[in-house]
Amino acid sequence: MSFNWLDYVLIGLVATVTAIQFLRSTKDFSRVLYETLFIVGAVTAASLLLRPLGNLTGLPAPLLLGGAGVTLVVVGMILAAVLDRFVSFGLGIFSYVFGLVFAVACGYALGHLALRTANLAVSPHNPAFASAVRHSLMARDLLYFKTVTEILVFLRFVRWKGV
Repeated sequence: MSFNWLDYVLIGLVATVTAIQFLRSTKDFSRVLYETLFIVGAVTAASLLLRPLGNLTGLPAPLLLGGAGVTLVVVGMILAAVLDRFVSFGLGIFSYVFGLVFAVACGYALGHLALRTANLAVSPHNPAFASAVRHSLMARDLLYFKTVTEILVFLRFVRWKGV
């Protein structure tokens, strides 16, 4: 299976966020850690609140997901900055390794929010975009987290086998 145009856009988005967060983690690891935790929580909360907010307000799903997601991400970034002022730390040389892990997690979370919002907004009206999402390797990975699931399965296997 070959890449389509959406794969390149999504890889560029995730790689850009990852690079920015990784470079920031080399200077201020604790803030990147807090931001990643709050961003992952914000994206999860926005996804979980999508249906109840839709039933309550009657607004379209893309507006609710994008609006709630962006609002919660901004609040999370502010909370991360405040928390970093009080509890700042680093891991020395390990800041590079863990900084990369948290940077990739942050990139995946923001990529998931962007793709899911775009998919809800554009796919019903544009069959070409819906087809691009269906045939995109990166889109399926961002929407359903297949790579993360496989890594967790591998780590569970290694733990139980005592490797």
